[in-house]
Amino acid sequence: MPDSIVLSLQIDQPPPEQVPYQLSSYISIEAWQARLRAVTRKGSRYINPRFDIAWGVMTFIATFAVPIAMFYVMLRMLPLKGTLDTTFDLLHAEANRAWEARGVSFAVLIGVILLMWFPMWLFKASGKKQVNRMLERFEQEDRAVRPGVELPIYRISRPRFMGTSIILNITRTRRAQPSSFAFGAPLPRYVVNGPMDPSAAAYSYGQPSYGQPPVTMPGTPVPLYNQFDEKIPAYSAPAPGLYMPDDEKHERENRV
Repeated sequence: MPDSIVLSLQIDQPPPEQVPYQLSSYISIEAWQARLRAVTRKGSRYINPRFDIAWGVMTFIATFAVPIAMFYVMLRMLPLKGTLDTTFDLLHAEANRAWEARGVSFAVLIGVILLMWFPMWLFKASGKKQVNRMLERFEQEDRAVRPGVELPIYRISRPRFMGTSIILNITRTRRAQPSSFAFGAPLPRYVVNGPMDPSAAAYSYGQPSYGQPPVTMPGTPVPLYNQFDEKIPAYSAPAPGLYMPDDEKHERENRV
């Protein structure tokens, strides 16, 4: 089962120097610090909040201004179509021209959105691709040093618009935890170690050979319950007059 670690690397702050506990067996502190600095240095080229804000303001203005201006320009440039003999025909032709101008304005709106946002998306995606290529080279170096070992995978997310950090995702394969119930697993110490009391009952156990019944015989080291260790007090009768009715008890007291 994969185990993920997510780090947020601020571009205006030094990266964390301490290696996460989950990765301490895979990478040294020196390599960890050097690689995080390389990721921050290269990824910060594609993160500029001021430029993103300026680009967003320009896009917002262009999204409204350019289609509106294009509507009035096309309203004057498009000719009237159809017969213009009557006033009704003239109004109908002007309405058709207005709808044609609106169609052109809507097409310009879609073009402005694509023209302004698609280059920004390509710029951010290019930054993600460049940094991930560098991380892949780091992984190849680690595999050359430690062949046959499942190493963590380092990848960054696409830089966010007007973001100030680099999101580094580290994925590693979680090792299965050892269980005492697995076949051939070592037993806990409290089962393996013999009892302190030499008179305690114990039975040894083991894996029988193929085709033979399991063998259980007195021995060590699995301690079992010893019935002789429990101290049972002797039975004593209740005190005289404990379960006597009250009237009979008072009558006996009066006699005394």
